Amino acid sequence: MNRREFLGGAMLAAGALVSGCAGEQEPAVPPDAALLAPLLAGERAAVTALATVAGAAAVRDQDRRHAARLRTVLAAMGVTPDAPEPDPAPALERKQQNVYDYVAVLPQLADPDLRVLVMELAASEAEHLAALRLEAGDEPAVPDAFAGFTPPELT
Repeated sequence: MNRREFLGGAMLAAGALVSGCAGEQEPAVPPDAALLAPLLAGERAAVTALATVAGAAAVRDQDRRHAARLRTVLAAMGVTPDAPEPDPAPALERKQQNVYDYVAVLPQLADPDLRVLVMELAASEAEHLAALRLEAGDEPAVPDAFAGFTPPELT
């Protein structure tokens, strides 16, 4: 085989490889802002739900700070979320939903800095859940992270 034949064969192989990949596209990743906006709504709902829970002032204040962080991030993305619909869920249920929402969003985020933020907020939500359970006289630790919780789409 001479150099010309080798290069011709290599060019054909490269062309076949490129044409075989031409139809593939990167998987669609939802915009991070669309993923964060519902988390902000969850934090706002938690603040409202905690308004009537005795001994929950510190947790409610932290939720306000969570909401402020999410608002700041969304504003930097050029997004101003709508006011959330009222959420009649009790505080413990709302906090469990927030933990679930943070965990569900985490692998979908494209920005690694936002993943860190979501992990931090999820850990804080889990702490809040434990504190509220303790305040209610329950065991603070749940044997399964989602014990007694079914995601809304599975009900």
